[in-house]
Amino acid sequence: MWPLLTDVALRLGDETVTYGELLLVGAATGSLEAARTETRDGLRALESGLVDPSREELRAEAVAFRQASRLQSGEDLRAWLATRHLTTAEWEDHLRRLVAARSRSEVSAAPVAPEELEPALVVDLACSGWWRGVADEAERYWSAACLCAGPQSRPEPGPDQPEIDPELRLTATRLAGALPSLGTLDVEWCASRLGVLRSRQTALEEVAGRFSSDKAVAARVADHAADWVRFVFDDLRLPTRAAASEAVLCAREDGLGPDEIARRANRPLERQDLRRDRMPVAAAALLAGAVPGEPLGPLEIDGGVHVLWLRERVLPTPEDPAIRQDAAAELLAEALDRAAAGLARAVGPL
Repeated sequence: MWPLLTDVALRLGDETVTYGELLLVGAATGSLEAARTETRDGLRALESGLVDPSREELRAEAVAFRQASRLQSGEDLRAWLATRHLTTAEWEDHLRRLVAARSRSEVSAAPVAPEELEPALVVDLACSGWWRGVADEAERYWSAACLCAGPQSRPEPGPDQPEIDPELRLTATRLAGALPSLGTLDVEWCASRLGVLRSRQTALEEVAGRFSSDKAVAARVADHAADWVRFVFDDLRLPTRAAASEAVLCAREDGLGPDEIARRANRPLERQDLRRDRMPVAAAALLAGAVPGEPLGPLEIDGGVHVLWLRERVLPTPEDPAIRQDAAAELLAEALDRAAAGLARAVGPL
């Protein structure tokens, strides 16, 4: 069963990180339990008989998976699965659980037997990108420790660790067998690595504080003055281009408002509040030069034809909590990337 916990997954500078350590990071941060819950939900939904994913749903999920994993051909997919010791049937079962878990059907909360849950979870972790996500998180912690240590030094566990407190050892005992299907980790090793992890989490908090200062955030918001503008607008989606053109004509020639046009078309009018960099380019370009209240369209987006009415443009400011959070997160991500540049690389498949 893949992976072996003793195999090396990535290198961070002179430090090697095994799959066992990634498993420990995922268990300690709650990521493993979240994945287990999703797998359990998928199994429960399928066992209830209330959810039966259609071939179309599974095909769409398979296409999305291959696009995300950049698997262009069937041969690419088979090679990807072989690297992780997975069969096509196991991959298809993963897709089925994924679709089932997303359904909104009410299913029983009855427990799932460990002998059924654990093997399914191992497959779901391999197919969902979980190992890559935990590896990225481990790299973030390591990079933060690098920044705190300074440019001339790199964080290393070192042979001389402080004495492990009893609480940490209890946590290590609980997490050592977090995924028994893959094996059990050594408790003392877990306790030692948990101490390092906590230290690096503290380093990440310290580094994050550096990049959330008023000055740093204000400068980054100014850099994004154009692409972080928010557009508040009404969106009417119509079935055809002709119907959209008719809606625009009614607005311009007859002076009908969007609410009345939507009522006559028997279509919902949706109020949108979106940032420019998170919108389709064509829509953002129209709204950037629009006069508030004037109809815009027809505009083809995501397989539909839309008519838009701009209500308000909101310029980004450091006082906006969402903007402030995004600016600080971007600054932190760039700093962590610089710290890890050329020093972090995957060794095994993730």
